[in-house]
Amino acid sequence: MRCPYCGGFNADRTVYCSSCGRDLKTPPRPAAGQQPPYQQPYPAPGQQGRPAPMPGQQGRAGAAPAPPVPQQSRHQVPAPLPFQPPPPPAPEPPAPFPPGAIAELQALEQGALPYSVIESSVGDGHKKTVRIVYAKGVAWQQVATLLKACKEQQEAQLETVLIQGVLEHDTTVYNFTNGQLRFDRNVRLGGLTTNRYQIETGNGFETDSVRIVLNDS
Repeated sequence: MRCPYCGGFNADRTVYCSSCGRDLKTPPRPAAGQQPPYQQPYPAPGQQGRPAPMPGQQGRAGAAPAPPVPQQSRHQVPAPLPFQPPPPPAPEPPAPFPPGAIAELQALEQGALPYSVIESSVGDGHKKTVRIVYAKGVAWQQVATLLKACKEQQEAQLETVLIQGVLEHDTTVYNFTNGQLRFDRNVRLGGLTTNRYQIETGNGFETDSVRIVLNDS
């Protein structure tokens, strides 16, 4: 039992408090205008082990306890990415590629892509440089487009025609990014005179770039 005077603990049948020595048989009488000494209530059935609320801290009658707050897992599984179909396969060239002869090179021209001339200049009176822009394609489509532009931009009095292809978003670059073709007229090979095509795809430095050199003899 708890002493009503000092709050000390005593055995159930103790007559005098072991802490303050007061008589435990006669309960104290509060003086006028004073509150009776606080006595901790015994826990209700089913609430053993729960601390009793202090005065002024009693909850609402019948109020349900607050639900536990769920904790997020430290290892969140990311949402799956939406399915993206694979790109369509590249079209097959209409002739063997890389071409091994002028006839095979010319057969590729039917697969040329639409292009636009963004710059054209003639230097030294014999060399013409033309920059064209067109959509990115596979290697043989680049060769076909450069070849078509070379034929359409040639002039009989010019010895060299240089066609440089650039991508639509890289039109200000100095070098080519979408292939280059150099056509030289009347090249001397020993005792022969021939026309030469030198073609590179991409920007010329990529590992999958294709380089073609053919003589029209």
